[in-house]
Amino acid sequence: MIINIAGGNGPMGRTHKPVFEAAGHEVIISGRNSTPSLEVAASMADLTIITVPISATQQIIERVAPVSEAVMDFTGVKIPFLDLMKHYAPKNAEVGSLHPLYGERESIYNETVVYCPTEKSGEKCKAVIGAFEKAGAKVLIKTAEEHDRLMHYTQNERTFMLRRYISGLMHAGLSLEEVYAVSPPPTRILLDLLARQVDIKNGSMYEEMLSYNRFSKLKYSQEERAQLKTPEEIRTFFGRELVAAQKRADRFIKESKCSIY
Repeated sequence: MIINIAGGNGPMGRTHKPVFEAAGHEVIISGRNSTPSLEVAASMADLTIITVPISATQQIIERVAPVSEAVMDFTGVKIPFLDLMKHYAPKNAEVGSLHPLYGERESIYNETVVYCPTEKSGEKCKAVIGAFEKAGAKVLIKTAEEHDRLMHYTQNERTFMLRRYISGLMHAGLSLEEVYAVSPPPTRILLDLLARQVDIKNGSMYEEMLSYNRFSKLKYSQEERAQLKTPEEIRTFFGRELVAAQKRADRFIKESKCSIY
């Protein structure tokens, strides 16, 4: 099968191109200025996977879904984009959705990916799932609504909680140095996790997940979100300690990682 990864020059493309090739598939990488173009690559492929920033996903769906035999996405929000893919894809095209719960990896062994099938999912989507399973990933099957509700409570609530906490410190005029100096280990871990969360590579992703997830939009008003400090402001607050805090968070996550499935 020929798989086109639209936006495949990014971390998800780099991670999954070898996964699909190891399962015997040919992989095309396409992007905004690629040759072949997004539309041509989609028309050449048996299946297209869209992996672009959430804010750009609708535009790419509108471009590639109409010429795709099968289309999936890697976004962290499911309900709106699955609806769009089903709307724009041809009547007989397959449609499914994936959410890898990890960033760029050399191996996805023991990592988890959520699969949201639809009434239009079929053998092509199953072949993609087979590639994940062959690579040793854990595949969780959820509906789009189940996925978005879970992401609200497991990711977006965490994002909002940590940003609200650090925003309170900043509004109070406290410095990072004096907060660290009196913080017990659990609080230091929270600060380090927030430094990781606002990393310039993924800060916008968490912002967009809050903005596009229906459950989060219902929970947090625009006024509440407006009171939060931006990722850029929080990075400035951490200053020279930012990278060290991110490394401590990465080490903590690596050391504490366990399998529950």
